[in-house]
Amino acid sequence: MNGHHHKCPDEQRDALLLFKQNISSVKLNWETSLDCCGWVGITCDNLTGDVISVNLRDGNLQGVSKLNILLSRLPKLATIDLSYSGLSVVTRNDARDVISDLYELRLASCNLTMFPYFLRGMKNLRIIDLSNNYISGHIPAWAGEIGGNNLIYLNLSKNSITSLPQFTTYQLQYLYLQSNLLQGSFPIWICNMKHLKYLDVSSNNINGVVPQCLGNMSSSLESLYISANMIQGPFPTIICNMSGLLYLDMSDNNFHSVIPQCFGNITSSLKLINLGYNNFYGTIPKVYGNCDLSVGLILKVNMLEDEVPRSLAKCQSMKILDLGNNRLNGTFPRWLGYLQKLRILILGSNNLQGTIETPSAIEFLFPSLSIFDISSNGFVGRLPEKYFESFNAIKDVDKEPKTKIVNISGLPSYSINILVKDISIELITIIDLSSNKFEGEIPNVIGNLRSLMVLNLSNNNLNGQIPHVLGNLVNIEALDLSRNQIQGEIPQNLVNLRYLSLLNLSQNRLVGHIPVGPQLQSFSEDSFLGNPGLCGPPLETNCEDLKSPPKVEAKGGERIHVESVMLGLGFGTLLGVGFGYGMLSTGRPKWLNAVVDVGVHTRRKKKKQGHIKRRN
Repeated sequence: MNGHHHKCPDEQRDALLLFKQNISSVKLNWETSLDCCGWVGITCDNLTGDVISVNLRDGNLQGVSKLNILLSRLPKLATIDLSYSGLSVVTRNDARDVISDLYELRLASCNLTMFPYFLRGMKNLRIIDLSNNYISGHIPAWAGEIGGNNLIYLNLSKNSITSLPQFTTYQLQYLYLQSNLLQGSFPIWICNMKHLKYLDVSSNNINGVVPQCLGNMSSSLESLYISANMIQGPFPTIICNMSGLLYLDMSDNNFHSVIPQCFGNITSSLKLINLGYNNFYGTIPKVYGNCDLSVGLILKVNMLEDEVPRSLAKCQSMKILDLGNNRLNGTFPRWLGYLQKLRILILGSNNLQGTIETPSAIEFLFPSLSIFDISSNGFVGRLPEKYFESFNAIKDVDKEPKTKIVNISGLPSYSINILVKDISIELITIIDLSSNKFEGEIPNVIGNLRSLMVLNLSNNNLNGQIPHVLGNLVNIEALDLSRNQIQGEIPQNLVNLRYLSLLNLSQNRLVGHIPVGPQLQSFSEDSFLGNPGLCGPPLETNCEDLKSPPKVEAKGGERIHVESVMLGLGFGTLLGVGFGYGMLSTGRPKWLNAVVDVGVHTRRKKKKQGHIKRRN
């Protein structure tokens, strides 16, 4: 403060105290003995002393805030932010509740049940955030003129809004409408916003096709999120002309066509492309020229055929490649080992086959990889031991971490509700090679992957014994070795895997006493069935009754399907990734809290009829 600082006027101090009457908090130092310009969350004009900002965001408060007190008694107020404060905001319909200077209003998660009427007279508003509330039904027509032509940021996401008026604020740059109940065709009036940089209409009930007029924003639009709707038609080629586009998420719709060749041109500028959960068919277009895709390429759950194009090797910055649940064929694309920054590789549920050979020219293969899923293909031969040796990101990151999270900055969230912007993510480490035709023994090198949280080698032709070194996987939460031909006894040191929440050793040739310890005895007998030579709790077979190991029943029968999991990469906008999005942070987390796409073999059903809100 300088010598010209004025104290806050008495009437404005009294207004703030009146506003605080129904609020309880030990953190607010709003006392008459202090100048209100020094109160927590209050900012004053240095020259006049007028209150110009009330910011109680994330204030951990309780109670009801009567917004009209601030609006009617603080004439110079420019910004209000009560988002996530814990307060329930109530408003009234009164023309006096209009402040000409107010340009920023943030009321996210304030239990609003209707669109605030006082906004009707606000002609200078530039920023409005009413997200994560209980606003429902139709937004009134007058709302389309809020802020005059000054509004640049509007966030109405995570409500239950069914329809919107035509907004005439053509200077708008950021429009968040995701997670509502919007119906009908794509809002055409959006095409008039030629300065729009960020558009998110995902998770609604929008149908029809993507309008051609979106091309009006070809030079300004940087982020386009239209996922989880019912949009149909072919791939909109206007997207190929959006020179400034960085993030594209069209996943979980009803698009049905080949992916056009122009797709290969936009990879030079785009950081994220997500076309998953659609009906695209044909081949994956080749990449022409340079390739960015520094977040990733997600084409999962479509009907794409032929081989993985080798031109993807140009995408040296790629972190996520998810081509799972398609009809791709050929051998394992070993040249992917050139992608040194790749963190998630999912090729599961395709028609790939052959042995997994190691490129001779690369010393370190996939050093950054945290998720490796090639399940449900036709791979043969031995497990790819050389790859395991190079998985540096799954090695000894933390010998005994306090939380079960591998923190990777710059990535989004993966379940894939992709959102973006440089957000650190919480990422599970997964190796899933299940449902192939691998044979031979489990290599000891897997014991070096001490940060591994999910290991699924089920439904193969593996033999030999369970390696003693699996007891080194101190972070393992899910271990599935079922439906193989593994022999011998269960290693005693598996009882020390204290985070183990899912275990399946069924349908093998294991013998002997199940090691005694609180961990292994906590599983049901289903984890050990189909091993006639095993005995002891939780099985009913008494070890003293086993005089000679009986014959092992033939391999076959119903497959036990284990889905790998991964928790929240919240894309800041993921890769929301989303990529999203609860974190796995408890001492012994429940492995099935969030099911990821790794190993999922049926297309997820869309739930369009109901709207379930999730609040932080």
